Parts: sequence; C-alpha cells; structure tokens
Amino acid sequence: MKMQYKNIIFDLGNVLVKLNSLGCMNAFKVLGMEKLIDSNPEAKRLMGELGVGLISTEQFCDAARNLTLTTVSNHQIIEAANRMLVVIPDEKKRRLLKLKAKGYRLFLLSNTIDIHWDYCVEKLFPYQGHNVEDYFEKVFLSQRLHLSKPDARIYEEVIRQAAIVPEESLFIDDLQENCVAAENLGIYTFQNVEFDDWLDLEL
Repeated sequence: MKMQYKNIIFDLGNVLVKLNSLGCMNAFKVLGMEKLIDSNPEAKRLMGELGVGLISTEQFCDAARNLTLTTVSNHQIIEAANRMLVVIPDEKKRRLLKLKAKGYRLFLLSNTIDIHWDYCVEKLFPYQGHNVEDYFEKVFLSQRLHLSKPDARIYEEVIRQAAIVPEESLFIDDLQENCVAAENLGIYTFQNVEFDDWLDLEL
C-alpha cells in the first residue's frame, strides 16, 4: 500500500548533492593542510565544533592555520572545503519542484556547515530561475541549530518548528543511524544507499 505522506524531509549530502571527499582532501593537501584531513584529534575536534556552531567559520580558519602552521587565506580554506561538493543534478531539482507542486511540504535537514551551505545556495541549487526557497519551506542545518543527527533533539526541533506530525512525514537520508533516530520518533524513513535511489520512490 502506498503511504500518503504530507511532509518530506531531505538530507543534503549523498541525497541531493553528489560529494567528492577525495577532491576535498587533495585540495587541502595542496595547501599544506594535511593535518585537517588525517586522524589528528585536534582536527576532529575543530570539525565537530564547526559542525554544531560552537565556533564560527572565521574561528575555524584561524584554528586551522594554527594547527597546520600555514598562512593560507580564509578564501583558500573555503575553496578547498567546497571541493567536497560536486553537483545537484537537474533531475533532482525538477523532482523537488514537482513534489512541491503536488502539495507536499518539503524540508531539508542536514549536518552541514555554513561554508558548504552558502556554496550550495549560490552555485548548486539555482535552476531555471528557481532558488533554494522555491524547493523547501524551511531548512534545518546543524551549524545553526547547534545540534546534529542522529541526536534525537534535532529531529524534535524539526517537528516543533515545522509543525509536522511525525506519522505523516518521510525522512530521506543516506545513513542508517540517522534513519533509525528519526524512526524512533515516529517518522517514516528511506535510506538512500545509492545516490539516485530516492528518485524511484512512488510519491
């Protein structure tokens, strides 16, 4: 039986945006910032703090320079970080617009930093005059909410701010642990194992 959802919540990376981790790592290597991408515990701490907004982009760049003993600019660091982001295929943007036209309320929930989000808004989401506001009613980002998936509190915040009923909602994410956390709150989920899997959903 086909479920009748009213709300669809999308993850960003590996659901809408194709990612290139290797390209990002190589870009940081070129800058002499290998310590940012290895198993260095200080680098992991910085990334974690940035991801939930405990430090700003500027503070992250300063700390990254101190950690790697480099003098690269904020702009160079941001450009290297954005090598992670490849494309949002037009087919996916068209599907979002069609789903919205059908009456679905669309939301985005992502463990995303402002560096990546700003690039997506400026470079990846625009399509035939449409911008991110034309796809989603509201966007929920970890850096701005100071919470990250799979913490139950970030899903609770989405439910509260979007005023949605969990049992009327579908969450699409590529990671199993994020789907399980949503299911624990009554939200239906679809794990997007391969990049285009969700396009085959009957919605």
